[in-house]
Amino acid sequence: MRTNSTKKLLAALSMAGACAAAGAAGNLVLAPASSSVGLPEAFSLKVMGSAFTDDLVGGGFNVSFDASKLSLTSVTINTALWEFAPLTGTIDNVAGTLSGVAFNSFLNTPTGNFEAATLNFSSKAAGSSMVSLNASPTFPFANLAAEQVDVSFGSAQVTAVPEPATALSMLLGLGLLPLLSRRRIC
Repeated sequence: MRTNSTKKLLAALSMAGACAAAGAAGNLVLAPASSSVGLPEAFSLKVMGSAFTDDLVGGGFNVSFDASKLSLTSVTINTALWEFAPLTGTIDNVAGTLSGVAFNSFLNTPTGNFEAATLNFSSKAAGSSMVSLNASPTFPFANLAAEQVDVSFGSAQVTAVPEPATALSMLLGLGLLPLLSRRRIC
């Protein structure tokens, strides 16, 4: 049987361990956080690390987006920073997902703020889409001590709008419809 003091000691040690693990943290965000693009138009979002408190050896992420509005064309890992075995993941433009992006480094151990990757998209329909970063269960962020780092994942809003010339042409065409219908009646 454990005594009260043993129970208190075990509880204190487990709390200290939980606090130490919770100390390593950072954010993975998209830049810009919101943007307006033409239709159709190619554009890029940067995947940026910010406020990481530990030296990192690698990590990974997944992405989700509205496949009816956007198409992901390619992924580029910042290999100047993440030189070891970068994985650009698997793009599924039907489901609106990117899974299995990973990056590692033996030469660099970034901390603070850094660029991880670039996501290259193309807009395909008018409207707004959230592009969301998600944790990768296969490739968690880790520090030099091989401890998992707690990461908050961000998102960005992309709004695709028709080019002004396209919208003007469409309005002119709609404006001519009444004139064309009058000619047919007469």
